[in-house]
Amino acid sequence: MSNRWCLLFGILFSTVCLSQEKWTLQDCVNKGKENSLKLMISALETQVSERQKQSVGSYYLPDITFNGGQSYNFGSAIDPNTNSRVSSNIQSTRASLDAGVTLFDYSNFIQHKRDLLSIDYAKLNEADVLFQYQSTLLELFYEAIGSQAFLEIQQQQLVNSKANLERVQKEVEAGAKPKSDFYDIEYIYHSETISIKQTQNTLYNQKLRLLHLLNYEGIDVESFSLVQKEESMAQLTAYEFNPTVEKAKLQQQVLEQEKKLIRSKNLPRLVGNYQYGSFYSKPFNSDVELRSNPFSKQMGDNKSQYVSFGLSIPVFQGGNVRRQLRVKQEELRLNTVKIKESEVSLANQVKELDNEIIQLEDIAKQLQKSIELSEKSFSTTQAKYENGQVDIFSFNGAKNQLLNSQFALIKNAYNHSFMEDKRRLYYTNSL
Repeated sequence: MSNRWCLLFGILFSTVCLSQEKWTLQDCVNKGKENSLKLMISALETQVSERQKQSVGSYYLPDITFNGGQSYNFGSAIDPNTNSRVSSNIQSTRASLDAGVTLFDYSNFIQHKRDLLSIDYAKLNEADVLFQYQSTLLELFYEAIGSQAFLEIQQQQLVNSKANLERVQKEVEAGAKPKSDFYDIEYIYHSETISIKQTQNTLYNQKLRLLHLLNYEGIDVESFSLVQKEESMAQLTAYEFNPTVEKAKLQQQVLEQEKKLIRSKNLPRLVGNYQYGSFYSKPFNSDVELRSNPFSKQMGDNKSQYVSFGLSIPVFQGGNVRRQLRVKQEELRLNTVKIKESEVSLANQVKELDNEIIQLEDIAKQLQKSIELSEKSFSTTQAKYENGQVDIFSFNGAKNQLLNSQFALIKNAYNHSFMEDKRRLYYTNSL
């Protein structure tokens, strides 16, 4: 009864697969771009860098402040008329409008260029996150699609095993074969159902990790299957864009601007200041009879304006600038090596992929030949087994040989596609 339930489960599984959604690699990439929190975070970080950018003109806008103050002076003074000490307690109110503006500062131009490069660098960081994300997605997609293919082959062979199981059972009941033959083939059939269940579990876990990577909700693992989209694409041989390499190159420009920014500390800086204000004062608690003008008149009469220009020329800064320049120069030399390292690493990875692609293409014909031979071997072994010329273990060996050769060819084709997609990802950052 358990064997019949296993077979029924396999049939139901095949029926469910027919109603599943079909997801290609590009479908997975699109869903990931829409839902991945990691990609969303990198996009928002780019927006933060863009909001931090200032225009050149904004560095030369004046800083305007309104200042006001109330003060009290407590003390005494000598009255020249009486030559006696009298109280000189005075309260005063001051108000002014102050403006300061930078008229010339070369570091502002350098800082503006540095901010623009920071935005470009943030965009490359976003592209690098996408590159790493697509690399993980690509590997997981082909792992799952390989498990799917292996499961299909196992289920096909299970049908053959079921037919042999039923045939041997009838022969044993008819007395044509010993009971031990039925036990042997029943064990093999049971082992195959376990292998199928293990493959199903592996596939389930791989698809579940894929859903988590995509952060895609509203669908369960059994509701979709993966398919490889057949495309006729020209072989990609020229480099177009790789975020890791481009980040290293852009970092060189950032370091150059930072070096100029340090040098600008030795350049003059010109600032301008302007003040417009007035004040009001009046004695309090004083023995001196002093008539003071009212608040409005004093504020009008005491108005004043102040204009100044300040030129700052650095002379000596304790060697800080020279020390910072030496450090920055070493950082430039270090990054030059990093650029070379990233370019060489990319070239080596692509060269290795090219070699593997050629090797997979060369072995494909041999694997096809292996299937043909294993099919012939299985066919003759099947006939010998039915005629009692070989035992069940020889038959099982021939069947496993056919299973392995069939999957080897499929796996070779998937590996070829995987290498092609990986090379395209390295050269274009797209799948």
